[in-house]
Amino acid sequence: MNRPILIGTIGSVLLLLLPVQKWLPLEISFLEAIAVVTSAWSVWLLSRNNPWGWWIGLVGVVAYSWVFYQVRLYGEVGIQLFYLVTSLQAIYSWLRGGENHTEKPIARIPYRWIPWLVGILTVSVMGLRSLLIAMNGSAPFWDALTTVASAIAQLLLMQRYVESWYLWIGVDTIYVPLYASRGLYLTSFLYAIFWLLAIGGLQNFKRLYSAQKQEKPEA
Repeated sequence: MNRPILIGTIGSVLLLLLPVQKWLPLEISFLEAIAVVTSAWSVWLLSRNNPWGWWIGLVGVVAYSWVFYQVRLYGEVGIQLFYLVTSLQAIYSWLRGGENHTEKPIARIPYRWIPWLVGILTVSVMGLRSLLIAMNGSAPFWDALTTVASAIAQLLLMQRYVESWYLWIGVDTIYVPLYASRGLYLTSFLYAIFWLLAIGGLQNFKRLYSAQKQEKPEA
């Protein structure tokens, strides 16, 4: 067992034991602990370009759907359901989305997409914010922004685009204080870890993309 897996296993066990510790000044639910552990493994595997991250992430998606519902972050509930569907699609896309149903290679998004993505992000955030205000959701703007940006990042990661990690870095930067403000301290800590993993994922995807370009230069 290599060092990252050993450290991750020990950390996972300790996190799952936190909800039963009476000395903690903070209340942590066992469901949140399960969501944190499975989500952490999922993001780590995906940052390593490992398709197993999608399968493990499905457990975290289901757990977090209920956790976020309990604290009235309804936009986050919606994004978890979105993750559920798109993760299943991503498994096929990563493994069979390339030429002749081979493994899909890492790619870069076309520059002409950027204005469209910015426009979709802006309009969608404003629309979702209005809906969340009507639903009496907490932190409607930040909830809407992170929800829409996460959805776009997920779609880009499904296609193994390098740029997906830039979005994840930005989203995780917002998530850390957002979740802490709602008493989800363990989840806030998790997203601080996600922020570091997203940086690692960006570097790894860039390296793999460069290696692909050297192996198969453009005509």
